[in-house]
Amino acid sequence: MNTFIMLLLTFFFGNCFTIYMTVKHVVPTNFKIIFTLILIGISSLMYLYVIRSRYFSANFSYEVNQILSYIVYYFMASIIYGGLLYIVAFGGNLILKNRVGIDLYKFVIPTVAILLIVGTYFKWSTVVEEYEINGEGRFKEPLNIVLISDIHLGYINGNSSMVKLVETVNSLNPDIVLVAGDTVDMHLKPVIEKNMLENFKDIKSRYGVFVNIGNHDIYGGGVKEFTDRLNSFENVTVLRDSKVLIDDSFYVASRDNFSKQPLREILKGSEEKPVLYMEHTPDSIDETIENKVFLQVSGHTHKGQFFPGGLFTKSIFKLDYGYKKFQDTNVIVSSGYGTWGPPIRVGTQSEVVLIKVR
Repeated sequence: MNTFIMLLLTFFFGNCFTIYMTVKHVVPTNFKIIFTLILIGISSLMYLYVIRSRYFSANFSYEVNQILSYIVYYFMASIIYGGLLYIVAFGGNLILKNRVGIDLYKFVIPTVAILLIVGTYFKWSTVVEEYEINGEGRFKEPLNIVLISDIHLGYINGNSSMVKLVETVNSLNPDIVLVAGDTVDMHLKPVIEKNMLENFKDIKSRYGVFVNIGNHDIYGGGVKEFTDRLNSFENVTVLRDSKVLIDDSFYVASRDNFSKQPLREILKGSEEKPVLYMEHTPDSIDETIENKVFLQVSGHTHKGQFFPGGLFTKSIFKLDYGYKKFQDTNVIVSSGYGTWGPPIRVGTQSEVVLIKVR
């Protein structure tokens, strides 16, 4: 909670700074008052919508929440990039303005607009990231694993996004599909209302679809209904602090986000076969290595989602994106399929991961 308050305060002061700099350096004199009121009004709506999102979800229609989500989160991204660019422009003006007569403040708004357009393109342009892993003779036959994480179903990522995801997954002919958490963005209501989870039924996979519980799946409070709904589908299994043996060849195991269950207890009895392990947040890699897991798959980081977020995720996690082998353990962290907050990606891209075990 203290971290959340600190982030909120930091963003609040950044918000005030961006509004001040925009009104002072960009808005024409005759429009300064009206623009100040408009920006303060949108900022107030943004804080209200983010802090009281459950109220909005419960009391307003899907369409109203969808419109508000786009307004609020694009404005949020504008504030973040606007603040950073005003700082850069301030420094640049100190160095260049007296020499070349260029006021860099005038370039802030166009640059923000370009970043939002480019970021939107990369958010909706999904790529397939492919890795090949040496199975070391531990599997009966080659295995094609498709990894999905951070779908964030809700008011921005909806049915059209899921249809595209299912088409991409099926085109890869997976033997098994692993969903490494944050299937739901925050609230389950829009997901159930629009039957978004039903799309999982259309995924074609030899051994089925296995789902991990991420932090956002828990935040909205509907994790039991979410689990029950997915488990009612013939091809889907939600694994919660548990494991399952597949074809007498390998195990699939999963631990809920925030779970206190030691990994050794979840994996007990699986020592003779390789384990494919799902943990949404890649913050327990040392524990995974200690338990000699063959493959851990994770998400959560979004690879920072938009610059400079990746600088922070790199400093926080042992592996924030990509593939790395630690002793006997292979670890893959995906940047995710969907987005949280602003529907943009800068310096990263939405992805589906194909893992070939050979």
